[in-house]
Amino acid sequence: MDHFHKAAACCLALIGATSAAFGGDVERGKRLAQLRCAACHIIGPGPQNEVAESPPFEVIGRKWSFNADALVFALVGPHRKMNFGLTRPEADDVAAYIATLAK
Repeated sequence: MDHFHKAAACCLALIGATSAAFGGDVERGKRLAQLRCAACHIIGPGPQNEVAESPPFEVIGRKWSFNADALVFALVGPHRKMNFGLTRPEADDVAAYIATLAK
């Protein structure tokens, strides 16, 4: 395999890894966050008048700087005060939504 084909293969592998990490659906993640996360978290962007018990999603997005795989792992693992679990696809969707807020 020549250098061009090796470089092309590396680029395709990187694109595949990136799309897998950010493979969630942003709109589904936003709807899921509204249904299941908003009781404790401020889930939308911008200033809020509400006081949340848990960090706003914008803060979570900045905290993870944005490493989708680490955030997904945190979302599917044990979560303090959360009386429900997220499936891997749900966590992918929520992480994709949070990624849009990370600035």
